[in-house]
Order: sequence, then C-alpha cells, then structure tokens
Amino acid sequence: MLPLKVSEDEFSGGKYAIHEVKHTAEDIQKAWTNIFSELSNGGYPIDDQPAFERYSREMLSNHICEIYVPIK
Repeated sequence: MLPLKVSEDEFSGGKYAIHEVKHTAEDIQKAWTNIFSELSNGGYPIDDQPAFERYSREMLSNHICEIYVPIK
C-alpha cells in the first residue's frame, strides 16, 4: 500500500469554467483531453491558475464529478 500524502494550498480565486462529467475513468480522461481546446475555441481563454477535479459524497453517489478550469 502506498503511503498517503496530503498537502494544503490556497487558490487566489478568479473565474472557473465548470464541466460536469460522468465519473468513469474513460469519461474523465476524455474530458481532460478535450476541455482546454474546447474552452479556447469557444472564446474562453485559459488563465494561469490550477485546474482541478471536485468530488462530493452526493456527486459520487450520482456517478459524477466536476472539472474546474481557470478562465480569464
């Protein structure tokens, strides 16, 4: 078993595009592959902040997660 590594950080805020995706490895991989170009092509320039996935107990019970991508 791998040791658990936990870190803490703060986000400076800003605007984020939120993409809800079905919580399967295939759908999440596809979303990460396409989301940046789709946003840029849709007129949403990507900002220089962290992109991340968000999960909650309710979302997982409904088999979904959210991908947050910083936009300008």
